[in-house]
Amino acid sequence: MRESAFKLAAGGSLVEAIGALATIALAIVGLAGVFSPTMAAIATIVIGASILIEGGSFGAVTTRESASVTERTEWSGGMSAGFLGGLTGIVLGILALLGVAQMTLLSVAILTFGASFFLGSMSFMSVMPATVGGQVLVGLAALVLGILAVIGLDPLTLVLVGLLALGAASLFSGAAFGAKSLSWVQR
Repeated sequence: MRESAFKLAAGGSLVEAIGALATIALAIVGLAGVFSPTMAAIATIVIGASILIEGGSFGAVTTRESASVTERTEWSGGMSAGFLGGLTGIVLGILALLGVAQMTLLSVAILTFGASFFLGSMSFMSVMPATVGGQVLVGLAALVLGILAVIGLDPLTLVLVGLLALGAASLFSGAAFGAKSLSWVQR
């Protein structure tokens, strides 16, 4: 059970890294001015799926007990902030891709992703304390970018920059957690 939970987490981290790379590429293409609203909507769907998969794969919570030097794996119940944020972002991205209040929905998606990064980083505290600071800062930055985009300060650019930042943070945290999960499997 323990090994399969860590393999699931490592696999989820690999998928998250691929989604993060795709989000970064789409955001850069959008910032270059090539079909920017469409690229932003597609990148929103991709990063939403990546965050959703990350939230699902982190259902396996690992705690270390330093006194007994044993590891215990538990399947946490309920839905994580990442899972809910990713699901919401996918829905908002699909609606934006269909042309329904595109800039407003994309701005709200950035807000949602920022909140899920910020809240979800607390669940990393026991597993990966080194990545928590970056996740919190990117979550706060995405919240600010989302708020500025919602009030109308060049929303397309702010959404694309937010997606770029979220993609980079997702890439680094996913790679770090995947490496850590694989090292736990090999023990």
